[in-house]
Amino acid sequence: MKTANEEIQELDRLLEQRLLSGLWRIPAGERPLDPKTEVKAHLWKWADIYDSLLKARDQIGIHAAVNERRTIRLVNPGLKESEMTSHTMLFAFQLIQPGEVAPAHRHTMAAIRFILQGKGAYTAVEGEKVMMGQGDLILTPQWTWHEHAHEGADPMIWIDGLDVPLVKALNVISFEPYPDKSGLAKTDYDPSAHSGLTRSVGSTEKIAKAPLHYRWDVTYLTLKVLAQSSRNPYEGAALEYVNPVTGGPTLPTLSCWMQMLRPGERTKAHRHTSTSIYHVFRGSGTTVINGEPFHWEKGDSFVVPLWSWHEHANRSQAGEALLFSMHDKPVLDAFGLYREEGDGKSHLGL
Repeated sequence: MKTANEEIQELDRLLEQRLLSGLWRIPAGERPLDPKTEVKAHLWKWADIYDSLLKARDQIGIHAAVNERRTIRLVNPGLKESEMTSHTMLFAFQLIQPGEVAPAHRHTMAAIRFILQGKGAYTAVEGEKVMMGQGDLILTPQWTWHEHAHEGADPMIWIDGLDVPLVKALNVISFEPYPDKSGLAKTDYDPSAHSGLTRSVGSTEKIAKAPLHYRWDVTYLTLKVLAQSSRNPYEGAALEYVNPVTGGPTLPTLSCWMQMLRPGERTKAHRHTSTSIYHVFRGSGTTVINGEPFHWEKGDSFVVPLWSWHEHANRSQAGEALLFSMHDKPVLDAFGLYREEGDGKSHLGL
């Protein structure tokens, strides 16, 4: 006579033959009380990133790469096989030499460019030539034709942020090179048509085009005004780049922030179901993630995995610290999956 366990095993084998499966087969560990992720908290040092870019500059021609970009990705230690920064986002650094052109293409992944150093380069998006300036944020929405070119004298470096892992998980990655090898037909860029942060006071006219360019001078001025009047207990003075057409996030799948930690400022700990990737634009400080301190300097980057307790501190008593960051929160918001908790305390023992 068969035991109850043997009968269940026999049923499982029958279901397997029929390409069926009983819900009772789900291990208890796969029904966690809290969100889980393979993404690990990690910090990448700027010295390593910059040295790697210079080595790539000397050894990799821009046309030698598969996508004709000289780009280095941040690989999360928990995602070595996929070589991605998180399960939803890729953070990378691109270098372009004077006189080089990264040929036009388009893809289903949305992308952002945050400019770190150099001048004289531009991104052409759908034929509009957008000049790059340090601290600027430039967008290339999904399936828009775009190319990069450098008309200046020194190497240009910027951050590339994309939703590659998310789009790949949805099995909808598409990539297309521009058919005309001479490049995009470039027209004069009209900032008033693509203002990412401001528009005329009293204007009720609906903006016809989505933003492409968020200028650093406008961002920084707004941030300084905010820092004088407001403070988020978990983020310091923080701005989100807003799409003025929709009133929503920077892009449908990505939200970008710029935040300021004033001299000596420490935030309180919180956690949320979205993942965040940070780049230190200015200053030095410490971020504690699930009890582990990560000490950062200008140029460093780090990732805060989803549902990880984290808090920030500016180690300087004299200068401000500025953090640029990219988040997958819009995706969580769209599905009603965003959740946040704060314990109202600072645990930094600095």
